[in-house]
Amino acid sequence: MLSMISKSFTFEAAHKLSNTKNNENNNIHGHSFSVEVFISDINNNIKLKGLILDFSIFKNKIDNIKNMLDHSFLNDIEGIEYPTLENIGYWIFHRLEKDNLTICKVIIQRKSCGESFTLSK
Repeated sequence: MLSMISKSFTFEAAHKLSNTKNNENNNIHGHSFSVEVFISDINNNIKLKGLILDFSIFKNKIDNIKNMLDHSFLNDIEGIEYPTLENIGYWIFHRLEKDNLTICKVIIQRKSCGESFTLSK
C-alpha cells in the first residue's frame, strides 16, 4: 500500500513558446498555474513517527519553488528554457527531489485552458 501526502500551490508567470505550431504562443503571454506535489512514505515514517513529513517542512520546500516561479518570465529560469507544462512539471519534480523529498507525483494545471500534466514515479 502506498501512503502519500500532498501540498498545493499556485503561481502566476509569463512565457513564450517557439516550439509549438500555435503562432500565438510565440508572443509573451501569461497564465495562472496550479500545482499539487505528492510525497510518499517509502521510509515507513507513519509507523515510526506518526506522519510522513511535518507539513511546515513541506510548506517551506514548496514555498522556495513557488518564490522562484511566481511572477517570473519562465524562459529565463535555468532548466525551463522551453516552459511547456511538461518541462515545468519535470523541473518542479527534480528540484524537490534534490531537496530530499520522496516525490512520487506532480500535477501542474492551467485551469483556465483546461490543460494539465501529471508526472509520477
